[in-house]
Amino acid sequence: MRGALRAVDGLIRAPLVRSGADFWHPQRGHTADRVHREMLLQVCRDYPGLPDPRTLKAREIRFFFEGLREELKEHTKPKG
Repeated sequence: MRGALRAVDGLIRAPLVRSGADFWHPQRGHTADRVHREMLLQVCRDYPGLPDPRTLKAREIRFFFEGLREELKEHTKPKG
């Protein structure tokens, strides 16, 4: 799976999507908590039929987010 969890010293290697490309928070800010929170918000928006989001595990959040990755890249590309 692309974007698989790799955490070292609290940092995570699971990219988000911004401006049509993979994105990592700069300066050691790409932490599991921050990344999964943002992923969860997007997943809840795009999959309204999911069960209670508080019950989703990190791997489930990443699974659903990966399903949105290419669509998010297309929709967040800079216009021009």
